[in-house]
Formats: sequence, structure tokens, C-alpha cells
Amino acid sequence: MKKTIAMVMVILLCFLVVGCGQKKEESSNVKETEEQTEETKADPKVLNMSIFWLDSNLEPTEGWNGWALTRCGIGENLVQLDENLKFKPVIAESYEQIDETTTVFNIREGVKFHNGNIVDAAACKASIERALEISDRDDVKFPVESIIAEGQKLTIKTTKPYATLINNLADTVFIIVDTSVADDENFKFKPITTGAFKVVAFNPDLGMKLEKHKEHWSGDIGVDVVNVKYIQDASARTMALQSGEIDFAAQIGAKDLTLFEGNDEFVVQKGPNLRVFLLRINMDKPYMKNLEFRKALCYGIDKETYATQIVNGIPAKGPFNDMLPFGYKGNDYYSYDPDKANQLLDQAGFIDTDEDGIREIDGKNIVLKYVSRTNHGKDANNIGIAMQSQYKEIGLGLEIVQVENYANMAKNGDFDLLWERWTSAPTADPQYFIESSYKTGSTGNYGKYSNLEIDRVCDDLDSSLDKQRRDQLGVKGADILMKDVATLFLYYQEGTVVTRKNVDGIYRFISEIYYIDDRVKIK
Repeated sequence: MKKTIAMVMVILLCFLVVGCGQKKEESSNVKETEEQTEETKADPKVLNMSIFWLDSNLEPTEGWNGWALTRCGIGENLVQLDENLKFKPVIAESYEQIDETTTVFNIREGVKFHNGNIVDAAACKASIERALEISDRDDVKFPVESIIAEGQKLTIKTTKPYATLINNLADTVFIIVDTSVADDENFKFKPITTGAFKVVAFNPDLGMKLEKHKEHWSGDIGVDVVNVKYIQDASARTMALQSGEIDFAAQIGAKDLTLFEGNDEFVVQKGPNLRVFLLRINMDKPYMKNLEFRKALCYGIDKETYATQIVNGIPAKGPFNDMLPFGYKGNDYYSYDPDKANQLLDQAGFIDTDEDGIREIDGKNIVLKYVSRTNHGKDANNIGIAMQSQYKEIGLGLEIVQVENYANMAKNGDFDLLWERWTSAPTADPQYFIESSYKTGSTGNYGKYSNLEIDRVCDDLDSSLDKQRRDQLGVKGADILMKDVATLFLYYQEGTVVTRKNVDGIYRFISEIYYIDDRVKIK
């Protein structure tokens, strides 16, 4: 009996030992699987990209700060422009104009802010009202009679027929933000929006770190982390692409672009965009008030050479590229002719009395102050140097000044010629640029330009609903600005986008308001 009991105990002990061994092995396998999963999680899909313009913060209602948000897939509007300049619904799944003053937007189900809060009509209403109240961009504000939120239905009623409501709502000022957290002191640097990527770190001098929005309404995003590097200089962006520091860059110079074209490691996209580079004229200067003097400034510069030899662009005739329906398609009114420039200056009484090579006004040499920002890059400085030489031929001096931030100089009129770059029709309509930049007293009119004809064009645009009529008014406004030499329009930029071959879902947007969105992927 004792032997039987002993044998049973031995058998039980063996079962226990084997069982424990199996459990230990199973536990080890589970642990190994977990470690492999963690290893996979620790290897995210990373996109390194560059951006050539970044302001001090990311508050979309301030100036054009919102461009950084849309370019990097952070911010979204009710509607936006696609890569072909066509309006597409985004946060609003659809919209319909009920009558001349009423538009209804159906807010997409399942949209969430980066903090997980639900986006409904009430959230959109609060965001739009906040922008209308606090934005310094009066050029995109519209006259509101009422904004009504009912579940996912948002109804906007204007006080009068307003043709550009959709255009305005597509502006980055009206990026939809979570207003419930907008008073937080960090909001300007980490705004809570709805885009495919959210901001986790921001440095105005270096760039941003972004992570994918895991609850984005479009589904899973094909990139986990985006490192946005602030690289102002085009040559530096080229070197960063070549070295592998970045996978994506826009606006590579014409000469450097040849390094990537035909290279199997890169994909190059290029074509026209809407950006015009110009020199704003300070109309407060006594000589600038003289039309013949301003014409001479045009005749005195060789824009063809600037565009083809110094920058990657097309000589500009007016504010709008002729690819637009309201772009000027005729010949330049005052193309390069230094003899004509000298003749006009002589006739207007701007004479070099002391024979030092510089013409005078009231006994003082006319030396024009040419001002640009350092982050405008080498092109602004190189064109200034070329102009300096050519203006010397017509008896005008030119002082070239490049500063870190010229905002105060612009506001105070401390310039003769102010270098600017504008996307002149970011929402595919002429009113924005003409009104914000040249209407008497407008916020972007640093040159104090005033012309009753232009003011009337702006008023007509304000009340015209017909698209064909609006295009005609755009042509008329551009023609006035060119004939009156309101600005020295220099060149239109060719848009370029270069990506490494392992990056997919990148499109070249004509408007340049966007670079990446929810379609971007790492292969």
C-alpha cells in the first residue's frame, strides 16, 4: 500500500514539473511577442520635411501664421482648395447656398480635435466667431447677420449678398480650432485643431515636431512622426535633401533642381504657382508721387534677366499669373528701356545738377532705400544688387538693406522699395490681393497707395456675385495697377516639390497653401 501511494506521488510530481515547464515556456513566448510588438512600435514611420517660412507662433488668426498649419497637415477648414485650385469639402462634408445671403454646411460625422473633443456645428460656429472677433486680417472678414448651429448643421447668413464667403472660409484664418482651450497660454504654440498631424513641439527658429492624429476622420495616417525643419535658404534645402537630412522640400532653385531631375532617388514635381514677387513703392516719398518717375523705375530694370538668370521664375507683368482667368495676358506696359527711363526723368525735372552721377530733388541726391528680410533669401539681395547697377545707369542711387524683421520699417514707411512675396489669389479670386494690398487704408497697403479707380473696383467686387463679372473686375484692377505703376511687379515663381522615392501621397498645390495632408505615406 505504501509503495502504491509513493508511486502516485511520483507521477503527480512529474505532471507538476512538466506543467510548470510548459507554463514557463508559454510565459516566455508571450514576453518575447510583447517585446517584438514594442520593438515594432518603437520604429515609427518618420517624415523629415523642410519649410521655408515660419512665424513667431502658430495662432491662425494672426496674419498668415495659419499657412504653417495647412502646409504641414495640422489645420483644416470647413472647405479648402485642392491641388488644382478647386474647392473641396473637408470638415464640412457638403455645403449649399440656399439664397444670396444664406449658406448651409453639413459638418462631417466623426471629426475630432487633437485632444479628442468632438467637432460639431457648435464647435465650428465658435471657431469662426472667434476668428471674426480677434483676427487682424480684416481682408478676409465677412459681414455676418447670424451663424446658427444645429447638431451637424451650420447655417451662415450674411447681411448682404457676399460672393466670396466660401473663398474667405477657405483662408487659413478660419482654420477650425477648439475654442474651449484657446485661452491656454500654450495654444499659440500648440494649437488644438483637426488635421492629420498635431503639434507636440514648436520652436520658431528651428521648426516643429508633429505626431499623427490617431482619430483623424479620414482613417489611419501613413506617417507617425513629422519633423518639420525651418530652412530659409534654398541652397541649404538642397544640401539637406542630398545628405538625407530631409525627405521633402519645396522651392528648390532652378540650378539645383537639375541635381534631382532624372535621379532615381527623387521625385520632382514642378509647374506654375500663384506667387508673385514685387517691390512695394512708398507713395509718401515726394518723387514717388510723380507717375513719370515711377514709369522710369520700371523702364530701368531688366525683369527678364532677373527671372531667368537670378531666380527660377517668369517675368511678371502684373499681380496675377496669366494662368488665372483674371490674369493679364497682354504685353508688359513698361519693359526694360534705360534710354526711355532717362528721357522721362529728364522731362520730369529730376536732374543731376552737380554731375556726381545721381539725380536730385530739392538739392538732395535721390538714393532709394531697398528693404527686404533676411529670410527672403539670397534672391532678394541679388536682385537688389542687379537693380543697383541698372539704376546707376539712369542716375538713381540704391541702398540695399536686409534685416531680420522689417515689420516696423514697413509700418513706419522707412523704405522706398519694399520686397514682398504674395500668393496673390490663394482662394482663386482677385478681390483678396487687390483689396488687402491696394485699397485706400487697407492693412497690407504699406506703400500708402490710393487710387479712386481701384477703390471702385474693390467696391464692385464686394457686391458682384457673378464669377465672370468678378474675373473681368480682376483684369480691370490689374490693368489699373500696372498702368499706374502702383508696384514694381518682378516675377512669378515656378512651384517645385522634391521628395525622396520612399515618400508617397505628396501633391504640388498650385496655391502653395498646402504641402502635406492625410494622404502622405512612407513606403
